[in-house]
This record gives sequence, structure tokens and C-alpha cells, in this order.
Amino acid sequence: MINKKYFKQLDEQFKDLDDKKRKLQKLSGDALHAAKRAIFSFHLDDWKTGEDLLEGALKNLKEIEKKYLSERLDSEGSFKAAQEEYVEAELFRQFLYKEEIGEVKTWQADSDIYLGGLTDAVGEILRHAVRKATARDFKEVERAQEAIEAIVGVLIELNLTGYLRTKFDQAKQARHKMEQVMYEVSLRARK
Repeated sequence: MINKKYFKQLDEQFKDLDDKKRKLQKLSGDALHAAKRAIFSFHLDDWKTGEDLLEGALKNLKEIEKKYLSERLDSEGSFKAAQEEYVEAELFRQFLYKEEIGEVKTWQADSDIYLGGLTDAVGEILRHAVRKATARDFKEVERAQEAIEAIVGVLIELNLTGYLRTKFDQAKQARHKMEQVMYEVSLRARK
């Protein structure tokens, strides 16, 4: 009545896919963690460590791409989160290195992943500005403010919905906080 051989094959396929999913999740977690640590290193002006960690995150993403994406696992949430964190870290690195903020040439992410990383990079630039304001590096604070304005200006032109709309709202909140930082900096500069 039931083709047991077929169902055994199906079970083996399911177990194989589940095993690959677990390995993908592990590599994704490692990539995400490395990208987060890269951002933290960049904030501490430890650029070499940040670059090394970013390179490690990219290595994990490329391994996932090579080994697991042909297995219908590209929509796995942990992989998307790792990509977004990598994009965020790379865009923050571009800002710190005074490069043009734009395409991430080392990793081709879908537009929604890229935009999620871009909106999150606004928060990292704000944190950088606060650190620089504390150190009285007002030129760098102004450069951060200009970058945040430019990014939010680009994002406002897009019709973002759902998840990206929420992230855009967070970027706008960071922009507002940046305005407060600029106000406080203007008061300090007078002293």
C-alpha cells in the first residue's frame, strides 16, 4: 500500500538537508559574529583587527555560497542575518576609510539585504560621531553628520515597506539623534 523505499529516500533527503541547514546556520552565526566584532574593532580604531574579522566573515559567507546555496537554503534566516551584518560592517568600513559609500564589491547581496545593512550602518556612524564628539574631533563629527544625511536622503526616496520600513524608521531616529549631537557640538565649539 505504501512505497517504503520511496519514503526511506525521502527521509534520507530530509535528514541530509537538515544536516546541511545546521552547518549553514553554524557558518552564518560565525560570519555574523565576526562582522559584529569587526564593527566593534572599528569603533575602537583597531582597523587591522576589524579588517581581519571582516575578511573572516566574508570567507564564511563564500563557503556557504559554495557548499549550501544550491540546496535551496538561500532563504535561511541565519544566512540573511549574516549577510546583512556583513554589509553593515563593510559600509561602516567604507565610511571610516573615507571611501564612497556604495556598492559592496566583495559580496553581492540582494537589495533588501543591502538596504537593511545600509540602514543599520547609520547607527554605527552615529556611534562613531558620539565618540568623536567626546574626543572633540568636530570635523569628524561633521563628516559623520553629512554621511548620515546623505544615506537617509537616499533611503527616503525609496518606497520601503515591511521590515525595511521599520529599519528606515530606526535610521531616521539615528538621524534625529545626530542632529542633537550636532547641536551639542555647536555649543561646545563656542567655548
